[in-house]
Amino acid sequence: MVRDARYSQLELMQARVKFVPDGWVFDYVGKAFHIRNNLRKPISEDEREKNPGEHPYYGPTKIQGYIDTFQQDGSYALIGEDGDHFLKHESQSMTQLVDGKCTVNNHAHIIEGTKKASREWFYYYFMHRDIFSFLSRQGAGRYKLNKASLEKIPVLVPPIQEQKKIAQILSTWDKAITTTEQLLANSQQQKKALMQQLLTGKKRLLDKNGVGFSGDWEASKLSKLFDRVTTKNNGQSNNVVTISGQHGLIRQEDFFKKTVASETLDGYFLLKQGQFAYNKSYSNGYPMGAIKRLNRYADGVVTTLYICFEISDETKADIDYWEHYFESGLLNQGLSQIAHEGGRAHGLLNVKPSDFFSLKVPVPILEEQKKIATVLSSAEQEIIALQKKLDALRREKKALMQQLLTGKRRVLVS
Repeated sequence: MVRDARYSQLELMQARVKFVPDGWVFDYVGKAFHIRNNLRKPISEDEREKNPGEHPYYGPTKIQGYIDTFQQDGSYALIGEDGDHFLKHESQSMTQLVDGKCTVNNHAHIIEGTKKASREWFYYYFMHRDIFSFLSRQGAGRYKLNKASLEKIPVLVPPIQEQKKIAQILSTWDKAITTTEQLLANSQQQKKALMQQLLTGKKRLLDKNGVGFSGDWEASKLSKLFDRVTTKNNGQSNNVVTISGQHGLIRQEDFFKKTVASETLDGYFLLKQGQFAYNKSYSNGYPMGAIKRLNRYADGVVTTLYICFEISDETKADIDYWEHYFESGLLNQGLSQIAHEGGRAHGLLNVKPSDFFSLKVPVPILEEQKKIATVLSSAEQEIIALQKKLDALRREKKALMQQLLTGKRRVLVS
């Protein structure tokens, strides 16, 4: 496979490819496909709400609702006409496949396949392709791909049977990814339901003798279960961590992709592995129940905006149980109440440590805490395993696309 001399270096640069594989053709979207924007029909949100139905209504990146009418009935690919999603092409799909009765609004281009190039080829070829140089700017963060620019975008086109084979291979990966996403979503929903049942006592487990736990849970202040941690760093650690709703306590440079902490960390609180932290000042966008345990590192430092604490008596409190309890959001109502009572300063709601530790929580006996924690930890491990599988499938598909869509790796066509 060598570069075809018929194509200039400029054309190849515009197409972001280094060569045209043997048997493939260098072409342009406007010549290889039919752009059927005459099928588009914008429908206002008010009108869609008044006429709900079973037919999908597509926007530039996703289905925006379901209505009782349809504008077209066929098989097409879509690519957005405007929006900021073009800047996220590596992580977000730029294209969609639509089949059957539906309507597409005027913010997406409708692509129809031809004898030369299938709509599936367009769908996969432009799914994660960088087309930034063909966009025009419309205000801050708004980019537009008009029809004239779309027509001029270069595309490599294999023989139609090779296109179909490549699309078939990639669709198999898509199905595996979709199945894993559904399994992950189901597991997350099941764990959420388990947390609401087990952590409130609505569902009771069996003790070591196979007898169901019974008896009321005692209401206790957090101060009876935890001690506040106010150890100053004093140069012991430079591992600045921050709270992420998804990742827990994580290094700032890993979360923000840059170091944002002060050079002087002596005034920061020092956390040890297993201790908890909660940011007592937060805006409306901050996750209310984001109380996290330091798990990843032996130590970490946080600003004095955090309330840090640890279990005071391991004969009364199981650390895994309370990690699940804080994750559940069951403390949110109490946090919201004391935050609003504490007032607003500089646009932030503030929680006083004294109010925080005065919050009351229902406390099962230690054995029941441990049983609940075991069940929830098992559910969490299933979620982690599915997330790892999903991440691996996405990485493998991405690598495969880079090879198949450029012709670096060829497929056998019968």
